[in-house]
Amino acid sequence: MKNSGILILLFILSILFSCSQDESIYENNQSQSNSTFSRSLPPPTPGELRGFYDVTFNNGVEANMLFEFGNFVTFGSATITDMLPLSGMRTNYTISGSTVEFTLFDGSNYTNYRLNYNSSTAKFTGTYGLGFSYHNLGTLNGKKHLTGSSGFSFVKGIWMGYYGVGSGSTNYDYLMVFEENGKVSVAGHETLFGSYPAQGTYSIIGNTVIGSYTYLTGGTYHFKADLLYGSNTISGTWGYGNSNSNGGNFSLSSWNFY
Repeated sequence: MKNSGILILLFILSILFSCSQDESIYENNQSQSNSTFSRSLPPPTPGELRGFYDVTFNNGVEANMLFEFGNFVTFGSATITDMLPLSGMRTNYTISGSTVEFTLFDGSNYTNYRLNYNSSTAKFTGTYGLGFSYHNLGTLNGKKHLTGSSGFSFVKGIWMGYYGVGSGSTNYDYLMVFEENGKVSVAGHETLFGSYPAQGTYSIIGNTVIGSYTYLTGGTYHFKADLLYGSNTISGTWGYGNSNSNGGNFSLSSWNFY
């Protein structure tokens, strides 16, 4: 009897340990930073380049660009989400005065960009080219998106904040980039650049946004949140698998200004 009691105890402990491991795996797949409140990025200042831009090329092609803290830029056509698996679409840029330069790699070709940014209008014009050229392909122009008053114009662009696991505080970095065609990019990181990002889709129903995303490294999550127009915030819950609430809470603020 004594030995059977010990065996039962060991069996129970093994189950608890296994559950703990599974939960940790789920959390780590969503969380990419173990430090709480690790994001301390200053918000954009008036006239700063940082932000989400609508871009149009001379041949009519439309694209999006995201300039982030740390001189990072991410590109996508038609959306950033569409090209997220191509790591060469996320790179560093240099800026000298009003001139911004960077090079992207689509897996086959390197494309160089040279932009002239106007800080008073939050717009840029520029050229792009292949090889050593910055202009042999044509021209482009871009305009920073500013938070609108409702619906898609409100949710569009980059949102930054924190999420929590279970009933715990919202301690982990979290960002979403909402784009056209119901596309969204997500990262458990302070920037999209340098993260293991996720691709997803979303829908706006009244004053609520719902969606799901899958990390490029694996792991699918769902979310549901209220659009709080008065405070320019999004507040809601996220979940594992098909649930949009069994994971924890999150809160995001719009960084689409200036």
